[in-house]
Amino acid sequence: MNIAFVEIKNFRKLKSCRIDLSSKSTVFVGANNSGKTSAMFALMKFLKKRQVVLDDFTVTNQYVIKQIGEKYTDESNPIIPKIEDWFEVCPFMDVWIDVREDELRYVANIIPSLSWRSGKIGIRLIYEPADVENLFQAYTEAYKLARERSGKAILWPKDFLDFLSQKMKSHFTMNAYLLDEQKIVVPSTDSIAIPQDMPSNESPLDFDPFKSLIRVDIISAQRWLEDSDGSENETQSSESLLSTQLKDYYDRQLDPERKPSSSDIKALNELQNAKDVFDKQITKRFQNAMDELAKFGYPGKYNPKIIIEAKTQTRDILSRSTVVKYPVFSDGIEEYKLPEKLNGLGFQNLISMSFKLMSFRDSWVNGDRRKADDEEVDAIPPIHLVLIEEPEAHLHVQVQQVFIKNAYDILRNNPLLKNKSDYCTQMIVSTHSSNIALECEFANLRYFRRTKSEEGLPISVVINLSNVFGVSNQTTRFVARYLRTTHCDLFFADAAILIEGAGERIFMPYFLSKYEVLDDAYISILEIGGRYAHYLKPLIDTLGVSCLVITDLDSAHGSRSASVLPERGKGYFSSNPTIKNWVINNNDLDYLLDLSFDSKVESNPHINDAKTRVAYQTPIKVVFSDGTEHEFIPTTFEDSLAYSNFDSFKTMKMGTGLIKKFKNAFKTENADQIATEIYNAVESASAKKTEFALDMIYNRDPQNIIIPAYIADALEWLEKEILSKDNKDFLNKEDD
Repeated sequence: MNIAFVEIKNFRKLKSCRIDLSSKSTVFVGANNSGKTSAMFALMKFLKKRQVVLDDFTVTNQYVIKQIGEKYTDESNPIIPKIEDWFEVCPFMDVWIDVREDELRYVANIIPSLSWRSGKIGIRLIYEPADVENLFQAYTEAYKLARERSGKAILWPKDFLDFLSQKMKSHFTMNAYLLDEQKIVVPSTDSIAIPQDMPSNESPLDFDPFKSLIRVDIISAQRWLEDSDGSENETQSSESLLSTQLKDYYDRQLDPERKPSSSDIKALNELQNAKDVFDKQITKRFQNAMDELAKFGYPGKYNPKIIIEAKTQTRDILSRSTVVKYPVFSDGIEEYKLPEKLNGLGFQNLISMSFKLMSFRDSWVNGDRRKADDEEVDAIPPIHLVLIEEPEAHLHVQVQQVFIKNAYDILRNNPLLKNKSDYCTQMIVSTHSSNIALECEFANLRYFRRTKSEEGLPISVVINLSNVFGVSNQTTRFVARYLRTTHCDLFFADAAILIEGAGERIFMPYFLSKYEVLDDAYISILEIGGRYAHYLKPLIDTLGVSCLVITDLDSAHGSRSASVLPERGKGYFSSNPTIKNWVINNNDLDYLLDLSFDSKVESNPHINDAKTRVAYQTPIKVVFSDGTEHEFIPTTFEDSLAYSNFDSFKTMKMGTGLIKKFKNAFKTENADQIATEIYNAVESASAKKTEFALDMIYNRDPQNIIIPAYIADALEWLEKEILSKDNKDFLNKEDD
């Protein structure tokens, strides 16, 4: 048994989305403000806390609620309050569970019919008015009273939203309804979920359907790891200390005084012997003090004597925060230790999270040892849902990778769980870390993509990346290997720039700094040659990010695609697979040289306001010292940079390798000779292009280098694309 998927509607910016859950680990990825945190809060609030607040309602629905309040107080047009008014307003979560035939005992009280044997069971948890008539009456009375007393002042409640901000908890409740498996609808082509409608006469369940089905444990993003001596967070900090966790774990799972084994009894006897010895010693040590107390007439003849005994319950052994220490130095005789709070934040976080996972697992499987023998023991829920928010906090790259690779195994490290399917553990992680995302399989990634509702409201949809490359396992393996090699942040970017090689990679930060919007936006830069860039097309389209592909013209001729000096009218073509297979889909050189700007842009099939543009070298006009103008056709970034900075290269005093060859060629001011020498220099120096880029930034301030026109035009296009997102999500630095 496991949770197959959830559908969330009307919760924050999750207007209507479906989230498919892996049977083991699911990782939420996406750019800032894309809805990852909203999804985690929805899971927590519906499945754990069962409590929602007004701010959790989608913004447009808050406007609808305000209108409902206006109808309630419109005396000229009195209405009868109906629960139907709230059907499209209230936040809800549909939880769909896959159940095998041998698991019917767990769901006996929620099976759809007596003939049902296996499949999906759906439960809707919705936060709605408990009694809509009582809500109507309470609001109208408060509203009228405020108006009678106010005069010119504005008293509470000024409107229905103001009323609910204080009274929602009193008038709303979390109800559960049984859903119909036959009415499950696949999300629309734009990934908007289509949850089933509920009949208006449907009655909610009178019990908690998930009480014995799902156990939820949470590691929140706020783990109180501040390295501070302040006292304001002292309580929260103490709760996160490993020593506190150890004590709690000991009380629940290990305390030998509760349900002791034979070995526990032996240990308790030893502890009692030690206590007797200590009591005799402490009585002797306090004897002088007792004698002095007798001078005041106490205990006297009729008062009880004072007896001092040590309190030695085993759980008290772990009651002090100094119990956990870290050895830092040994002089060969003594080992020196520091308290846990002085250990690095990264290690504190790693150890704390790992121990919490162990504690979650053991509490789920073993229950609470503190319960009395005659107290009813709860059955183990068949599903254990563990939510982990942003585990990367305070962890460096290697530790992030270690954690995500081992977290699920920790949750299953128990004889009752290993290699068995009776009990299911599902772990959900939300992250901003590319290192965590890339350690996971594509099938486990859920990408949160920003889009807009019909009203223009920024909302999110969730994309299951398991089928992004269709049936092409080879392409899937290549992209996964490539992304892991580059540690790219594509899953968290506002836009992507795919570049040809090292030269572009070295210069791109300087180029971007000249564009204010691009300099502030989250842009993922991937160095992947034109031979392979087009393999990323399915992923780029699925993510729905604006993408700029900067590649090389690579002029060629003949059946073997031999490189050749580019010239017009010779029947040459581009040997670049990306130009041939992505956006342009034509490799004729003459066609490419005269191609219009708009023809290099392709709309995304999944989201209209995300486009892809391919940019490659275009002809450059150079004016010689005699005033004549000549056209040159570069085929790589290096010769395009050189032609664009013609005068600078001519006067450059230093430089070796390609710089020196470009400089010498430009001195001739013979167009044919320059074209031939530059082309030969680039072709013979393919392995030294990185050296050329480094030499350039060594000899010239990169800010003073003219950007080749094909790149400058493309960056201007990308900046306009980002600015066209009028909801400003791209420049919003706060995640939701």
